[in-house]
Order: sequence, then structure tokens, then C-alpha cells
Amino acid sequence: MPEGPRPAQPASRHRWLATAAALAVAAGVARHLLFRAVERKAFVTPTDETKDTAAPDISALTVRHATFASGKRILHAAFMPAADPEAPALMVCHGDNESLPDWAPVQAMLAGAGIASYVFDYSGYGRSSGRPSVRRLREDALAAYRQFLATTPQAKRRVVLGHSLGSGILLEVAQRFDPQPDGYVIAAGFSSARLAAVQTGRIPAWAAWLLPDPWNNAARASRLERPLLVVHSRDDAVIVPPHAERVARAARHLHALVMLEAMPHDAAILPEHIDAFWPPILRFVRAQDGDAVQALLAGNDAKYEGDPPGNTDQAGTPGSRTGTLATASGKRGQ
Repeated sequence: MPEGPRPAQPASRHRWLATAAALAVAAGVARHLLFRAVERKAFVTPTDETKDTAAPDISALTVRHATFASGKRILHAAFMPAADPEAPALMVCHGDNESLPDWAPVQAMLAGAGIASYVFDYSGYGRSSGRPSVRRLREDALAAYRQFLATTPQAKRRVVLGHSLGSGILLEVAQRFDPQPDGYVIAAGFSSARLAAVQTGRIPAWAAWLLPDPWNNAARASRLERPLLVVHSRDDAVIVPPHAERVARAARHLHALVMLEAMPHDAAILPEHIDAFWPPILRFVRAQDGDAVQALLAGNDAKYEGDPPGNTDQAGTPGSRTGTLATASGKRGQ
């Protein structure tokens, strides 16, 4: 009789397992090195000297410049108080290729509207020391929030806003804020940093699966325990509108999804668009109606134009929707 197939020898199995383990380690190392290479080129870090932002007329206002430590790095911040020390206060995590001078016109507008504001520069941005990385930006935001609390001890209401890149930084650390702010705002934000990187051409589509997604805003919005306002322009050509829609659908406590018309990606900081961009945010920051906030937290159904189905974040977790969709218009940037 012919002999049957011989069982695999233990040595052969060990060699196969060793080879598989070596390949897995090599793939992990390659993924890590690729991420670090992309990370080093991912951030555009302007200095104050490279900015040509026209300074607003703040002769009647007081800007308090300060520094604080984030790890071994020294970061710079600008605080503009409101006339009333109990006025609502807004902290800003700004976008890429932005620094404090870009936000001076916004801070002047906020002060005039009776809202205190705190803006800081991440590591390597503006006059802040160090170089940016995902880990360092996380540390920067946590350190800045502690400073924000200390700087606004009497504020009756606090809100934190993430603009563009800052949306990912904010939502990564939001659950670690203690105490929690009264609300969050995502302005011109993305639903996934990896998806945004592909769409903006920073990484090729074929390489996307090799990279982790350090800032999955849709997944993190589903875990927020405070009301979230999402503001975006339908004409944003940098971070296209579906990003905002995904974040809004995933949000556990959505206050509103506001889709603006005829505004560019950076409308939040462009003087010609500030007056049209900010009203929904001003109303949200000023909100004092405790019953309305409790209704949001109770998980009432949201109302959208068309009430889009499939309210599932990118991690696949269903989330309850609360709030409304609104639209506004403004002049198109030149």
C-alpha cells in the first residue's frame, strides 16, 4: 500500500510560525516608519514673522499674552477677556498653517460680542518651541485646557472649538477634559484624518491602509457627553462637506449641523467672512437655557434636510442624533 502523507514535522511548523512572526514584525515596523515619515511632513508650521495678517483695531481691548509648559516645550497663548468676568469663554484649537495673529480679528470680534477667548499655538507653531507630532499636539491641547480653566475662573459657560486640523486634536483629548466644558464646536473639520489626507493628496490612496488613523473624528464624536455644534461650508474645497455630515450623523449629542454657503475652508478667520461665519457659534457659546441643554443630553431625534439614514460612526457604532440642520450664506472668497 502506498504510504499516506506524512504529518508536518514540528521543526517545519516552528519555521513557518517564525517566518510568519518575522513578517508581522516587519510589517509593523514598516507601518510605523511610514507613519513617522508622513507625520514629519504633515504639519505646516508658520512663525509669527511669516504672517501678513492685518492687525485689527484693538485699542479699546486688552490682549493678555502668556506662555505655559507642555512637556519640555514652551507654548504661547493669547487671552482676550470680555468686560464681564462671568461672560462665556471659548478656547480654540486652531488649524494647520495658522498661528495667533490669524485669530486676532476673531478674538476682537468675540470680545465685542461679550465672549472671552483663549487661543494657543501648538509645538512648533508661531513662537511656540519644539516640533509638532500627534503625541505632542495631544499634550499641548491638554495643557492648554488647564490654562484655559485657570484663566477663566468665573466664566459661567465654557466651550471648546476645533478648527480644521484642530478638530482632530480636540476630539482626541475631549474625554480627558476635567471638568468637561459645556459644549464643543467643530468648524471646517474632517471625519477621518486618513480619509482627508487621501482626498487632499497628502498620501496616495494605495498607501492609506498602511497608516493608522490618529484622528477619527466621527468615531470620537459618538462618545462625546456634551452638545456638539458642527459648522461647515458647502463650498469647502479642502475638507469636503461629507466629512461634516459624517461627524454630525455620528455625534451622540448633536446640537446642530450648520452648512454655510459660498465660503472657503478658512472662512472662520478671514475678515471678509467672519461676520457671516460666526453667528451660529456665538449663539451656541452664549446659550444659557438649561432646559435646552438637558433636552440635548436626553437624546431627542435630530431633524435634517432629508433626515439621512444610516447614523453609524466610522467604527460601526450607532449613535443617537439630536439637534437641527441649518443653512446660512455669505460672500464667496476671491
